[in-house]
Amino acid sequence: MSRYFIHRPLPYGGRIIERVVRDPERARKMIKGCPTFDIKPTLHYDTGVPVRNVYREIMSTCYGFFSPVEGSMTKAEVERVLKERRLLSDCIFPYPLVFDISKEDLKNLGVGPGDRLVLNLKGKPFAFIDIQEIWEIPDTEEFADRVFGDPEKNPEVVREKFNKKHPGWVIYKSLNPMVIAGKYSIINEPVFRPPFDRFWYPPKKAREEFDKRGWRTVIAHQTRNVPHVGHEFLMKNAAFTGDLEPCQGILVNAVIGVKRRGDYPDETILEAHEAVNTGNYIKSSRHLVSMLLWDMRYGNPLESLLHGIVRQNMGCTHHMFGRDHAAVGEYYDKWATQILWNKGIPSFGFPAPPTDVPYGVDIRPQNMMEFSYCPTCKEMAYSETCGHKREKLSGSFLRGMVAQGVQPPSIIMRPEVYKVVVKWWKHFNYPFCNEKYVINKEKDLEVDLKDL
Repeated sequence: MSRYFIHRPLPYGGRIIERVVRDPERARKMIKGCPTFDIKPTLHYDTGVPVRNVYREIMSTCYGFFSPVEGSMTKAEVERVLKERRLLSDCIFPYPLVFDISKEDLKNLGVGPGDRLVLNLKGKPFAFIDIQEIWEIPDTEEFADRVFGDPEKNPEVVREKFNKKHPGWVIYKSLNPMVIAGKYSIINEPVFRPPFDRFWYPPKKAREEFDKRGWRTVIAHQTRNVPHVGHEFLMKNAAFTGDLEPCQGILVNAVIGVKRRGDYPDETILEAHEAVNTGNYIKSSRHLVSMLLWDMRYGNPLESLLHGIVRQNMGCTHHMFGRDHAAVGEYYDKWATQILWNKGIPSFGFPAPPTDVPYGVDIRPQNMMEFSYCPTCKEMAYSETCGHKREKLSGSFLRGMVAQGVQPPSIIMRPEVYKVVVKWWKHFNYPFCNEKYVINKEKDLEVDLKDL
């Protein structure tokens, strides 16, 4: 075996944290006599429309996507995350993860540290939290500001002060003031509804799938979008990194959860990426579409840290990062993520790239510039290779065409992908996320639960 071979990294923190009780009898005994609470979506502080559901964080925590995180964070842990982007264990983590609750609900429950609280989802037992601490967020707006940074404290990459137009900032601003901290455990495994059931690959299953396919090297593609041909070429070309040969696998990991208005519905995103391999634009033997349950924070470099952790846990060796990674608006420098992975962002606690600091992650970044159509070459071209004048290609431009009922030319969007867009457009009566879609989605969620 060549000494140049790259091997699959261990899960971040050394092991996958999986907190799922699969024996119903044991689960029933574990929650006998415990108080219960129905999980509620986080509602926009102003409009009352759902912006987040903590059930997705519980799922992603208990199935190991966020390893080594095990539950809702204590006050001390949140403070360290906000100051240094590290857990108390010294491992990197970009965001506070909390189980928030109103003062009224907390008073009615009458629980405290040492208690076990059963969490119901869709009216049935789903998980529990062993309460370690209860603490208060005194000012959620200040909390939201601290999560994302500001131009004065983080001048390397933050360009504008965050406000109510930023969907991630709104999530933290909308939190309830009380936090129940402690470890989660799932006691009643949800059953995914179609089409989500086809794309559920938690870290242990993903690693097993990579073994089954013989993938030693895998590059991750983060997405919240329907793929246009520029995305497809990004995946194909970024995958030429690797070791002695290009990466053997390309893992598309779509973020599924509440998104901003104007993004595509989750169902469209997943099936559109699937259409790339069923249409053989990327062979299905080299391309796997999967999902992550997470209500996006749109935190550009901070979000990329989470992505690096999640995809390392899933077993990826590489991660591609492009322009405006997981971003909206112009709050961050459009290359902020690449700045982080190239040289670090000291004001966020990274004097060096996240791979090169103590307790850093072990996934290789592949920073890519842009792909766009070149009329002279008559093909998709890479900005750092093609010297011709090219036509700018963006998701926003394409969404504008789709909204007008115009099918984009196949050199920009594959017909199989557009067919998926139309399929779900007819289903939801609109091609993009709107309030109606978000409200109905948060009632149905991606899962159902059986009786326990």
